[in-house]
Amino acid sequence: MSIGTDSKLPNAPPGRFWMRAGLFASVLGMLLVIWASHAYLTRSFSETQEADATVRATLYAGSIQSTIQRHSVVPLLLSRDPILILALRSGKYSGAEERLASFKEEIGAGSMFLLDAEGRIVAASDDRPREQYDGDKAYFTAARADTGTIFSIIENDDGGYSFHYARRITQDDTFLGVVVVTVPLGAHEEGWRRARLKVVVTDSEGHVLLASEPNWRQNTLSNLLAPAPDPSRFTRALSEARRTFGSPAYVYVAGTPHLQIEVPVGFRNWRLTYFSTLEDVRARVNAVLSLIIMVLALLLALAFYLLSRRTRAESRRIQRESEELRVLNRRLSAEIGARKRVEKNLKEAEQSLEQASKLAALGQMSAAVSHELNQPLAAMKTYLAGARLLLTRRRPEEALSSFQRIDDLIDRMGGITRQLKSYARKGDVDIEPVDLRDSVRSALAMMAPQLGKMAVKIVTTLPSEPAIVQADPLRIEQIIVNLLRNAIDAVRGRDDREIKILLVQGETILLSIEDNGPGLREPDKLFEPFYTTKKPGQGLGLGLAISAGFAAELGGRLVARNAPDGGAVFELLLPRGRGQTQAAE
Repeated sequence: MSIGTDSKLPNAPPGRFWMRAGLFASVLGMLLVIWASHAYLTRSFSETQEADATVRATLYAGSIQSTIQRHSVVPLLLSRDPILILALRSGKYSGAEERLASFKEEIGAGSMFLLDAEGRIVAASDDRPREQYDGDKAYFTAARADTGTIFSIIENDDGGYSFHYARRITQDDTFLGVVVVTVPLGAHEEGWRRARLKVVVTDSEGHVLLASEPNWRQNTLSNLLAPAPDPSRFTRALSEARRTFGSPAYVYVAGTPHLQIEVPVGFRNWRLTYFSTLEDVRARVNAVLSLIIMVLALLLALAFYLLSRRTRAESRRIQRESEELRVLNRRLSAEIGARKRVEKNLKEAEQSLEQASKLAALGQMSAAVSHELNQPLAAMKTYLAGARLLLTRRRPEEALSSFQRIDDLIDRMGGITRQLKSYARKGDVDIEPVDLRDSVRSALAMMAPQLGKMAVKIVTTLPSEPAIVQADPLRIEQIIVNLLRNAIDAVRGRDDREIKILLVQGETILLSIEDNGPGLREPDKLFEPFYTTKKPGQGLGLGLAISAGFAAELGGRLVARNAPDGGAVFELLLPRGRGQTQAAE
């Protein structure tokens, strides 16, 4: 059969031979395009998913670090509590029971319990067995031998770990006992499990401390990562080719490939590893490849049709199209010249419009000045009243302190007016390294007179390390004061007034201010100028608009949302300072 076919090939027309050769080359080219597209799309979508997974892993690590830092100061407070000291000395622990329970409820910590000098549990915030001997536990022996707060890890019966902070209690150099605070890191595992995520936290030696899968405990990270299946020669060649296109490397968990993202927790060289599944990447790649294959199939069908035409007719059609293309090119060149002239005129009009917008913004400056100066004027009035009262009571030194604060407020008002005037002209603000922790403290001091008029519980969570941003200190303080003022107004009608201030460091620095007020009705309109939900005379609706503008000028953003449990949450996100980022790297 093959001999007969070969005997007919020389008699075949030359045009048909080249047609078949072109068809074969087209099919081969399409296969190469599909393969290259698959490699490129996989790399591109994997990089996007890797970036999203890195952000999520950083948030999880920051949450764990925040939990550990929040609980690290509790043993120090409890070790100095006179009620616990008296209980250990007298042997009566009913007051200590109530004290530990109240601390747990107020702080939101884990289980707390008290051990006497022999290591027996004598009081606890939960139903832990009393008189149980824990003298052989690491938290008791380490705290007894050390004067500071001791962190220890205890292996549980279920294969997991429990984490404890412990500190010795002494009086007159006499060892009385040890107070232990349990750090509830297991809640993070439960959250990962409910969200069906694959997350592990390992210590410096790679041992798994926390895991979303219970059977991963008491193991090492290297044992969890199953080796990739033994590929064939063809599969190895394809893998090498994909790597030349920059495709990311995968790890296999339970026989399934995942992206492995590892970030530091920021505590004792712990590391959080997040395994991101590739199912979404595969679905997106397959969807795009289906579209590409459909387009290529249509092109192939079109090629069949075009190749079936006679060569002479094809040549005449190409000549006509070439002539039409030359005509279109000449028209396009003329249109490009005309469009360039129009763009030049449009640019000049835009510059004029921008200057007109600046001049129109001056009409809002008087209202903005009034809005921004209300808070310093209210504080000055309070300090003047206090100074007058101190002078009548013949306490001039304390009155001078009030006058000094009034002088600082006058300087602040001058800075505010200078900043608001700078909005109407071109120019950059004064940028310098600013520690957001100091800005929060300054804003709270600024709001002290208003906070003193009603009972508001302020819960402040600040990191131990400096949170440095490149910004204007006065504008940062104005943003925080505006957010605090809105939070105070929101909780004014409640009996249990509470405002939470949280400062978190990551790739960006997040400052969150949350209240337990009625929440936000229209969060999307909050940052529009003159939009306000307050009664006439109580607000102009400019504070949040100005604050959002300041945040944007500093390279960040200000967002608002409703908290899941009710109330409003305002979040200020700013890029980390250049020096701090380099130090972290």
